[in-house]
Amino acid sequence: MSDLSNASVSKQRVQGSPLEDSSFDSADFVHSDSASTSPEIIDEEEFHPNPVAVEDDNEGYEMREISGSSKKGYYGLDGSDSDSDDEDETDEHEPIKRRRTGSSAQSFELYTPDEERAVVRKFDTRLVLFMAFLYMLSFLDRSNIGNARLAGLQNDLQMTTSQFEWILSAFYITYVIFEWMTLLYSLVPPHIYISICVLSWGLIASLQAVATSFGPIVFLRALLGISEAAFGPGVPFYLSFFFRRDELALRTGLFISAAPLASSFAGVLAWVITKLSFQGPIAPWRVLFLVEGFPSVLVAVWAWKILPDRPEKAKYLTSRESRVARLRLRRENGERKDIRARRESSWREIKKTLLDPKCYFTAMMFFCSNVAFSSMPVFLPTIISEMGYSRLLAQLLSAPPYLFSFIAVITTSYLSDRYKSRTPYVVFHALVSSVAYTFLALGHTLSIPPTARYILLYPAAAGFFCAVTIIITWTDNVDR
Repeated sequence: MSDLSNASVSKQRVQGSPLEDSSFDSADFVHSDSASTSPEIIDEEEFHPNPVAVEDDNEGYEMREISGSSKKGYYGLDGSDSDSDDEDETDEHEPIKRRRTGSSAQSFELYTPDEERAVVRKFDTRLVLFMAFLYMLSFLDRSNIGNARLAGLQNDLQMTTSQFEWILSAFYITYVIFEWMTLLYSLVPPHIYISICVLSWGLIASLQAVATSFGPIVFLRALLGISEAAFGPGVPFYLSFFFRRDELALRTGLFISAAPLASSFAGVLAWVITKLSFQGPIAPWRVLFLVEGFPSVLVAVWAWKILPDRPEKAKYLTSRESRVARLRLRRENGERKDIRARRESSWREIKKTLLDPKCYFTAMMFFCSNVAFSSMPVFLPTIISEMGYSRLLAQLLSAPPYLFSFIAVITTSYLSDRYKSRTPYVVFHALVSSVAYTFLALGHTLSIPPTARYILLYPAAAGFFCAVTIIITWTDNVDR
């Protein structure tokens, strides 16, 4: 290690490099040996073909000697040997770990924690909230069928109860069949793919307003299931392009929390529309479909312009922030591969997934939870109405349980990421919601008063909204 003891320290700033924003108090990348007296500044992506950042306790990066290299004295970001032929020489070239401290003269960061927080904050405010807004629109268009029923849909189209149930089922049949379209997130540029999804469900939801019989509306509901299946299930996967695995639960919770928020908004909006258009020339349920469906058509244009395909392509990031956005996910994404290798890897992963029993277990968990998650917004106005409340009041009373669910989802997601745990939250919320559903089902048998049954709606709704949020995150982060 004599070369290390003779290494000189350069305190000059690297001008014109991607690392120009970082201040070098010491320990720049230098090389010095007995044959040269002037240090040579090395860029971190030039001195080693596959640099790998080594993360320290403070979310920065530490430097290690590239052991086994013929260029002794180089410092890089890889703690492993750069030449596999020299593995037996580890005793002679033992990797030296440079720990970063507040005043260390041998530390260097690819980016600072403040820079990383700034990037994450921008993605949270510009990307996550917008995706939550899109999911709110989609959930609004799928779940307003229950409010439309109380607004006169079933009576005006002279449908039986069985026919109305087929309208509900048509959506979920196609939703399940076409959920494979989530794979298109990795094949089609996301800003194009998501915009097409938003445009399609906005048009289909709006066209429900002109339905005149059972046939057309059941067909439109089936098409709506296809368009929303292509969007919603793939959003956590899309967010994984921009966030680390231990950051995903909160972001997934933020976008899924748009579902109860949309349901609460739908309840209030249905109450307003029904009250104002009761004596109008257009049936209230037709106005409801138009008002809640057509805005998605306009938002689709907005989505095309602002959604990034990759972190470094976000228009609202500076050049430095784009670099930080890419570097912070280096460990998550691994080294880049050519397109052919990635496709071959994808098929191998699909085969591996089909043979993994854990995938079927999580799928069953999601299926069971999603039954309650999806049916509650559709039937809640009717459930409240059968408790003895008027139809108009039932529209309004359906909003508070969803507002409570919104807060519960955000809180649960934060705690899940904070303590890096998934299982306890899924178990707790699923049990609480199951107990609440049981008492709701036995309400008449046990003579539970209407007020108490209405209060039971709060844990029933919040429990499965929270459970579904964590299960979705779990599928992207199975080791938590």
